[in-house]
Amino acid sequence: MRILFIYKDINLGGPFGILSLSAALRAAGHETGLALSGRRGFLARVRDFKPDVLAYSVTTGFHHYYLDINRRLKAELGRNGRKVLTLIGGPHATFFPEMLESEGVDAVCRGEGEDAIVDFADALGHGGDYTRIRNLWVKNGGGIIRNEVRPLIENLDRLPFPDRDLLFSQDRFVRDAPMKIFFANRGCPYLCTYCFNHKYNGLYRGKGEIVRYRSVDHLLAEIKDVRTKWPLKYIFFLSDNFVLDKDWVGEFAERYRAEIGLPFTCNVRANLVDEKVASDLKRAGCVSVLFGVESGDERLRNDILKRQMSDEAILGAGSLLRANGIRLYTQNILALPGETFRQALSTLALNQRLEPAYAWASIFTPYPSNELTEYAIRNGYFEGNSDRVHHSFHSRSVMNFSGRRERRMFTNLHRLFGIMVEWPSLARYARVLCAMPVTPIYSILYKLWYGYTNRYRIYPCPLSLRESLTGLVRFFRKDGS
Repeated sequence: MRILFIYKDINLGGPFGILSLSAALRAAGHETGLALSGRRGFLARVRDFKPDVLAYSVTTGFHHYYLDINRRLKAELGRNGRKVLTLIGGPHATFFPEMLESEGVDAVCRGEGEDAIVDFADALGHGGDYTRIRNLWVKNGGGIIRNEVRPLIENLDRLPFPDRDLLFSQDRFVRDAPMKIFFANRGCPYLCTYCFNHKYNGLYRGKGEIVRYRSVDHLLAEIKDVRTKWPLKYIFFLSDNFVLDKDWVGEFAERYRAEIGLPFTCNVRANLVDEKVASDLKRAGCVSVLFGVESGDERLRNDILKRQMSDEAILGAGSLLRANGIRLYTQNILALPGETFRQALSTLALNQRLEPAYAWASIFTPYPSNELTEYAIRNGYFEGNSDRVHHSFHSRSVMNFSGRRERRMFTNLHRLFGIMVEWPSLARYARVLCAMPVTPIYSILYKLWYGYTNRYRIYPCPLSLRESLTGLVRFFRKDGS
């Protein structure tokens, strides 16, 4: 079967899930392609590929965009006498499978998709029944068949390496970029209310271990494979939490340094950082870590966000990492349900004490089914309409505020957050600066500071002048930043 993935545009991070799905399909003997709806020649590529299936990975905020694209594509292909099926997966389909009721959608996939999409393609190829495949909700005549999810993939080593050719054939800049993305594990056991993981874990309750690691052998083999084919000077391990298994981290540190030896960045959680973890990361060659603070107000952080983490734990972990020469990229959330501007300033203050290389703040986005979204709806902070949710969590808030002034102050604080952490003297004037009218100047300052710190502090890998200029142009063109 011929499966064509549709995606708006690509960057260094992917679409990584699609690459894994494509690899699984190709290993099973199917043909795959990628068409970028944001690029010139999109329709011609779709027609030329002659797909049997149009496949999408959809996040909330982009769901209407892809539904519209899908309707137009099916109409276009139908005029040319080609009937295709549509399969939609990704976070929005997982937590809002009712999108199957939309015009032009034939099936949605909930949860992990590698095995489900192969079963779907196999059934279509052999003229079999594709309506009873686990993980899929499928239209069947006038009704919907809702299949249960299958167990989680226990052995990640059985999955083929992601199909990076699918991505790199579409974009020379991404192909030649010296930094590449890798995943070491899947799953997160924590219950943070703003994250999808607690709902995801509920979906898979009784279906296997939530946290699963690839073997060090398998991960290093993928890195070596990539290095033989494409430029690779720096690695970002994008797993939700790289250090959940400390024994694995110890083995990784020993072998990675000897067999790979490239600098890297990873995600960690403060309560898991001890002297051994910090030392192992340093020994392996870790340059920087992404490190969640989220809120400087302990009541918000622990009672509302359920982070279960004290100021002392956060500051202690930060101190250990900095002592080992590892830079901090802190992650924070502004405009939380019920958050006051004073509480937001406490987040600013805690970040200043951490002395990060960069302090990043997102704007809370009420994604469907998240516990924090449900809390916001119950308490009148959000109207509950997922169609209002913006695709970007660093653009604007859709929450209810007491007035335009409060909304403006949070918007401006988001733009100035990292700068005020770097230069604490500016924070004295935070209320005045944030009360000013929303101006493009703040957005430009935000992007310049973000770009500089990421390029030279967080992911410091050598770039040619052409690569630097191209990356800068693409960054400033990003929608919603």
